Amino acid sequence: MGYVRGIKWNDELIKGNIKAVMKALNIARMPSNQEIEMVRKDTSLSNAIAKRGGFYQWADRLGLEMKNCETKTGKDFEVVAIDLITAWEYKVERMSTKYPYDLLVNNHIRIDVKAARPYRVTSRVHTVGVNKKYATCDLYLIFALDECDKIERTFIIPGTDIQLTSLNFGAKSKYNKYLDRWDLIEKFDKFYKNLA
Repeated sequence: MGYVRGIKWNDELIKGNIKAVMKALNIARMPSNQEIEMVRKDTSLSNAIAKRGGFYQWADRLGLEMKNCETKTGKDFEVVAIDLITAWEYKVERMSTKYPYDLLVNNHIRIDVKAARPYRVTSRVHTVGVNKKYATCDLYLIFALDECDKIERTFIIPGTDIQLTSLNFGAKSKYNKYLDRWDLIEKFDKFYKNLA
């Protein structure tokens, strides 16, 4: 199942390879990034999944449950985001899964929270699936994690600045201008208050 140079990933190929990994592992749920790379001995399928919607979207499309630790990580970092934002004395409401964003701040700022573990292609990178080309939130709050799931870097990026379905962050990234941009929450808050 190893890496095939020049493979052109499409939805059917991704689906078939996910099923093959599930069969190899004898599991009935969506395989994790680490499991896929362990079985395939490369990152090509994981990268294709990340670039074409992300693990959650593919699990949903295939009617598969996520591995508990993957779901738990996402929810855990929503709690971290709430703690960090409330420390700035903002009111934060956590939204249900039916909403296209995770947090509502001061009754008007929509924030989508993402957490990404690192992996290696030719260099160490983080990939985040935003799953939609046009944002349904005002801000993305993205935690780039280290190998022990500790926060390595925090990006706060306006939704209008992302028109991709997935983002890749290396050490040198065009998104580094958004590192620790907590001031953007205040700017959006003032913007909405001035509309009234």
